[in-house]
Amino acid sequence: MEKISEQARRVKTAFETPWFSIEAIPYGYSNDQPYYQLSCLDSVEIMAMTPAQKILLIRQYRPPLDAYVLELPSGHVDAGELPEEAMKRELREETGFVCESMVYLGAFKIAPSRIHNTLHIFFGRDARPADAKSPDDGDIQTVQVTMDEFERLILEGQFIEMAGVATYLLSRLHGCL
Repeated sequence: MEKISEQARRVKTAFETPWFSIEAIPYGYSNDQPYYQLSCLDSVEIMAMTPAQKILLIRQYRPPLDAYVLELPSGHVDAGELPEEAMKRELREETGFVCESMVYLGAFKIAPSRIHNTLHIFFGRDARPADAKSPDDGDIQTVQVTMDEFERLILEGQFIEMAGVATYLLSRLHGCL
């Protein structure tokens, strides 16, 4: 993948929040029409499996959908934090579980046509309850499902988080499932 330097691209921030920014990039032959990209913090996602072969899901409210959805545990990588550290933190905060071991499945782009960040994907083995969930867990609920139940949720359109479907596929391709 050939890259053009940031200086040559003359990236300008059009809007900024603590979680993301919208950047205008000169684009096209004349470089006079901006192309807008969403720049976000890098993120992590895990398919964690218990010793009883149950997959840990979370159920939480998502304002853009105005609905509660099932997802795999995930979150942002904080500044100075390694993806593996972020994954351990997020899994514990969201589910109250820790994994005996984690396998790094790779780094991927969620939507390279519009979003500038990296998603680090993991598979976790022997997920067991830790002490208690973090106080900032809000109204996140932990749900445990079998592999058959998870696959049925995907096929029936009840599990709609595409990064989670990709994490499932990568877990299969890497021989974790």
